[in-house]
Amino acid sequence: MPSPALTLDRIQAAVRRVTAEVLDLDQVGPDDNLLELGVDSLVATRIVAALRTELLVDIPLLNVFESPVIGEFAESVLDLATEESPEADPEHDPDRHPEHDPEGTDGTGV
Repeated sequence: MPSPALTLDRIQAAVRRVTAEVLDLDQVGPDDNLLELGVDSLVATRIVAALRTELLVDIPLLNVFESPVIGEFAESVLDLATEESPEADPEHDPDRHPEHDPEGTDGTGV
């Protein structure tokens, strides 16, 4: 589950730092293109794995290639984090689940 403190700035900083570390660069900027920096599928896998661990967001590898500019990639990660957030999912409402509805008023008749 993603951290509720995820912001675009935090995600972008993580993407920039991880990318620089993996590519052994001093720094990368928000307008840098991952593909132009030499990121291929193997390098992208390393970057995405590190970001998944740090940000706790399930990032598809394809996002690197669909949004190769670091700033745009960070925005796509924020969109994923927002989609995965329980607050964004009305089905995650514990009041809607029978195990949290001791009176059986959830509409299932149980």
